[in-house]
Amino acid sequence: MNMADDVRELLKKHFWEMADDSSLSTGKQSTLPEDACEFFEEYAEKFHVDMASFNFRRYFPNEGIRFLPNAILPKYLQTDHHEPEPLTVNMLIESAKAGRWLYG
Repeated sequence: MNMADDVRELLKKHFWEMADDSSLSTGKQSTLPEDACEFFEEYAEKFHVDMASFNFRRYFPNEGIRFLPNAILPKYLQTDHHEPEPLTVNMLIESAKAGRWLYG
């Protein structure tokens, strides 16, 4: 198997079989942030991908505590007020080939 097939197999292990243009973070079948977090830990380790420039909240915004204003909450509990950006299978494959997250 090649790198692309290995990435697809890991995705299938954690989620389901996806087309290369499918997004993990947007669309009808987006993944849960908790599940994505576990996936990315294994992805980075297995493919030796430097994730230093990866911003998880860019693709999986924090829902926070909507009834409380951000001003009184610590940063990790604050609500992100943006739509998630698409994080596609192709992005995962290309970054695995490069050995670093390419979409910072």
